[in-house]
Amino acid sequence: MPRFGELEKIRIKQRLLEEGERLFCSYGLKKVTIDDIAKTVNIAKASFYKFYEGKEYLFLDIAQNEQKEIFDALEVVLIKSKGRPDAERVKLVFSAMSGLMMKYPLLVGIDKETVEIIARKVSPQRLLEYSMQGFDAVNAMEKHGIKFRYEAQVVSQLFQSLYQSWIVLQGQPREIQEQVIRIMLDGIINQITGEEDTK
Repeated sequence: MPRFGELEKIRIKQRLLEEGERLFCSYGLKKVTIDDIAKTVNIAKASFYKFYEGKEYLFLDIAQNEQKEIFDALEVVLIKSKGRPDAERVKLVFSAMSGLMMKYPLLVGIDKETVEIIARKVSPQRLLEYSMQGFDAVNAMEKHGIKFRYEAQVVSQLFQSLYQSWIVLQGQPREIQEQVIRIMLDGIINQITGEEDTK
């Protein structure tokens, strides 16, 4: 098995992330094999395991990197909306998040089957690390002065449920998608902040 220098490890890891994303978006987590990934990156299958325990771990790394990019963009939204009512700021964050998600087909494509595969193959600790990232968005809102009636875990689950609903609606006409999400979001915002959005 070849030994990789530090620069080579960085290059291979970057290629794994890039090619993994391309393959997962094109064929789905279930159909992509470690052989497919290794071949595309031009490394031996055994070398893949120097970087990841399995393809599911690679998938989670890609998803987390994309979510981090989204959260970084949301920080900007929170800074720019300082001074506005909490309900309005939460709505701005979710609207921005929905728009940003469209830039990441891997995240949009996460469905029930993908979640089940990952849950079966990934260690509970790694799964917990991934799920905790949802709290980061809620914690960021709280850090920027938004007050919620419920604890961060509950608010995070509400947003994840809303996100899942948004994914289910992707096959519907845009007008229907927007109307359904607006109704759900307005109801959730009213419940978690105690304020009604005035817009």
